[in-house]
Amino acid sequence: MSNYGTFRKRAKALPIAIAIVISFAMFPASWLGWSSDVSDLIRVPITPLSHVGMIVKSWVRPAIEPSDLPTDEKERQELAVAERDHYRQLYHAQMLRSTELADQLRSMQSLPESALRNPMPPLVVSLDVTGVKPDDTSGIVELKLSRHVSGRVLLGDIAIVGRDIVGRISRVGMTRIGLLPSSHKDSGSIRAGIVPAHPLKDTRPPLLAEVLLQPTGNGYFIAEVQANKGVQENDIVVLDDSSWPISGIGLVLGIVTEITPLDEAPLRKRIEVTPRRRSRDHASVVVLGTGEGNSP
Repeated sequence: MSNYGTFRKRAKALPIAIAIVISFAMFPASWLGWSSDVSDLIRVPITPLSHVGMIVKSWVRPAIEPSDLPTDEKERQELAVAERDHYRQLYHAQMLRSTELADQLRSMQSLPESALRNPMPPLVVSLDVTGVKPDDTSGIVELKLSRHVSGRVLLGDIAIVGRDIVGRISRVGMTRIGLLPSSHKDSGSIRAGIVPAHPLKDTRPPLLAEVLLQPTGNGYFIAEVQANKGVQENDIVVLDDSSWPISGIGLVLGIVTEITPLDEAPLRKRIEVTPRRRSRDHASVVVLGTGEGNSP
């Protein structure tokens, strides 16, 4: 009878244990960092057995010797082609990975001095574009939230590509980060300055005008500027807004792409400003994180 009672207790405990395991499996990866240490401890006693298993495997299925190769010429050629394609695939995979790392390194090297003075080092975050309308150039995109980013990215942080601002962090979830492009309507008005595209070769002042950019939601900004400021197409528009993080002051918001006289205000002109780079056109962006979470 006692054995039957023990069996019933174990049978009742099994669903509870399964529910606990499933609950832990649904936790974010950042909450389960301790599990890797536990797995290392559990792995210690079975390590010798794993070595024995590898020895047995090499004995049961030894490495292919030259004498084990097919004798038929056609089969040998087919095997050689299969091996070649396999290693070519591995080579291409490593080449793509090295290219990705090189692009990230170039992004880090092109950071402006203001970003280098940021108390927390910048982050390279892989980009995962989502949305119902892929052609919407101002649509919200999402960034994958990896473990080393947790606690480092806060609402309002700036995302850049090179020296160009591509948006601000609008949402920080458990697995995703929402990125609101600068030209999105919800970004609101942005104070900016207009500077010559080539200041060393230009006789105009280094700061041509200060403007208030209005995002249109169609991928560009509009603003009004005094007609006597000498603003020209291709002039650069840089951030000069105290409500944004200080690390972004002086970064590029876009370039002047169109200048139109205003009939109702002859002394002013309407300008259109278009971003040079957009987040959805790149595999990764650099986030100027202001949080004080775990460093990568």
